[in-house]
Amino acid sequence: MVSLPHRMRKLQTRLLAIRLGSGAYILPKDINRIHMRFAPRIEGGHMGPRKFWHHELVRLKYHNPAVSMTTDLTARAEDPAVLSVHFASATPAQSSEDTTASNPATADSTTATTQPTERVSTIDMKHRTNAEILEELVRMTRAQAVEATEAEREELRALEEQRVKGAKDSAKSLEVRARVAREKQLLEQARGELAADAV
Repeated sequence: MVSLPHRMRKLQTRLLAIRLGSGAYILPKDINRIHMRFAPRIEGGHMGPRKFWHHELVRLKYHNPAVSMTTDLTARAEDPAVLSVHFASATPAQSSEDTTASNPATADSTTATTQPTERVSTIDMKHRTNAEILEELVRMTRAQAVEATEAEREELRALEEQRVKGAKDSAKSLEVRARVAREKQLLEQARGELAADAV
């Protein structure tokens, strides 16, 4: 069983990777939603979108919990892979009361809700890497990168030191085990030769 300190180091490393890794950006307030549509398999140029979904989108959601981020994996391999960014407009749409006042023929078919208008920008993700998709998204949205704090840098340094030390210890342990196994094999071989000489 893996020791508790080893598991805690692994967990701390993963949490820091989510907070500071590729995709750690703060999106502007005018972004309502990010929607991805791509094929569930990587054939046909859908590998980049899939990697973006698994790595960068997780970090984007961590730093932007209020932004809805949805995925649609029903596309076929020959379909386009599209990332849609929905921006809220500064001017709200006309209310249904204003619409019914100007056009009485549609009075019974409208609802009394006021929704802000949306501007949708899309990125074609097909045959692009996850880094290229992220770069295009940052350019389009003018997202701000999350900088590591001094405490996080210190934690990263300590975790890296522990990782290097652990790798050295693991290599030493392998050498010791190999030496013990070799000695055991030589002893068994010597015992076999003694038994053969006695006969």
